[in-house]
Amino acid sequence: MATRKYLFVAAASTGLFALSVAAYAALSSATDAHVTFHASGPAGMAFEGSTTDLKVSEDSGNVVIDVPLANLNTGIGLRDNHMKEKYLEVSKFPSATLIVARSVLKLPAKDDRAAGDVPATLKLHGQSHAVTVHYEAKGVAAGFAAQGKFRLNMNDYGISVPTYLGVTVKPDIDISASFNVTGS
Repeated sequence: MATRKYLFVAAASTGLFALSVAAYAALSSATDAHVTFHASGPAGMAFEGSTTDLKVSEDSGNVVIDVPLANLNTGIGLRDNHMKEKYLEVSKFPSATLIVARSVLKLPAKDDRAAGDVPATLKLHGQSHAVTVHYEAKGVAAGFAAQGKFRLNMNDYGISVPTYLGVTVKPDIDISASFNVTGS
């Protein structure tokens, strides 16, 4: 149960990171996407979940990164099922969305790099909260290669902290994402 909750939070966070990086260019597509969340608990307990399902778009001066949660995978089917049904409630809240103002992103020229911390809004589990995303971007021939990361707290989004056999997952989840985006 704890694993699913963290997976959802991780996916949402990853989406936010990806959004921040993509905001540097007029976006037309995202490829080679990889979103990961990392959850931990007591006595060294840790697990990760991931998805390659990520969409990037621009809307009203914002870069919008959307991560559908139905394809999150931790490698254990029962944990995935609990995460999606009990904690993330994917049937009611199918995606995590990160929104970053394009104006706060630095757009690198081809073969140049840019990095920084930017404010963003993460919409997850029916709630929206401010997050800070650290991003890195490299200009490539057709656009940008981007990666980003941030941390979120499940409690902030009304997601129950998973507990199984007396072991409780920590509410803080680390989210990371990487992708290529076409644009100029």
